[in-house]
Amino acid sequence: MRSILPVKSRLPRSTQLLLTVLILAAFLIKSPYVILSPGDPQNILGSSITISGTQVYPTTGKLSVTSVMVTDPDSYITGFDVLYSWIARDRAVLPRVEVYPEGETTEQSMKMGAQEMADSQLNATAAALKYLGYELSSKLIIGQVNEQSNAFKVLKVGDELLTVDNSRYETQAELASELEQKKPGDQVSVKVLRAGTNIVEQQIKLSARDDGSAFIGIGLRNQFDFPFDVKIRLAETGGPSGGLIFALGVIDKLTKEDLIRSRNIAGTGTITQDGLVGPIGGIAEKIIGASKAGVELFFTPIRNCEELGDIDEILNAKAQAEMKIVPIATLSQAVSILRSPDTTQYPSCKSIA
Repeated sequence: MRSILPVKSRLPRSTQLLLTVLILAAFLIKSPYVILSPGDPQNILGSSITISGTQVYPTTGKLSVTSVMVTDPDSYITGFDVLYSWIARDRAVLPRVEVYPEGETTEQSMKMGAQEMADSQLNATAAALKYLGYELSSKLIIGQVNEQSNAFKVLKVGDELLTVDNSRYETQAELASELEQKKPGDQVSVKVLRAGTNIVEQQIKLSARDDGSAFIGIGLRNQFDFPFDVKIRLAETGGPSGGLIFALGVIDKLTKEDLIRSRNIAGTGTITQDGLVGPIGGIAEKIIGASKAGVELFFTPIRNCEELGDIDEILNAKAQAEMKIVPIATLSQAVSILRSPDTTQYPSCKSIA
């Protein structure tokens, strides 16, 4: 009988040791990824929305903002972390550059998220009041000036934008759309009201973005004149994706009709002051978080439907049966669905595909 002898490795011991060190290093060194995981839905119908100066009505049930937990820009994410998150069903791994701009710090990210949240709450309040028939007036205020643009030191934070080339604009989106027709290097006439008293008009040469498009170099925010006081507070959440739910919460508190009717409802979506609902990131993680919290009805922006083509990869059959995922494009559509007594008639991403 032929004996079987162990086969010696052809690699020298020093090479084996080096390979072992390299493999361990690949798992332990910092990787260029961020990890996304579901956050817990936060009900806003309690003390998160306070309204004073007008009649407020009682509410029932839960209307929750959903969120995604994202590792911050300075987190030390190892290969082990990435591998575990790839295996886990309720987590996602993305290249860091897809979530955070190059060089952005945790402090900068948190500041940006807080500003986006504040803007979202203002837009949500405006959208809700416009839906309810209130006439609103607003101003465009310069909230930031890009130091790399020709507007730097010419325009100031706090200036009220009056006109660009003698045209008035209601939102930054309207202005950006108009600038799409121009090229870097073109001159525009910008008129602002400074300190509430001085009108300043300057010729500013448009700067160039990395993609070659033209921009002035200012960030604008709307300052609304609301007929009464609306405050929205939500801890540990940033970004603009709570806009839709905030607007629905304000409407529910300002109308005698009980829209929620003791149900557990959640959703996500940005919102404009005119009630248009926009897409968000992390939709799968938000749906998973809502499902775990027993949500019955979940609003998703219609433009996120393409990410939900295979819902089976996100929720099992039991979870899909227990929670209706309803796509919407406007605030008024969401209100109509809340009022509908027939859940079998709710639209779905498949029905609108």
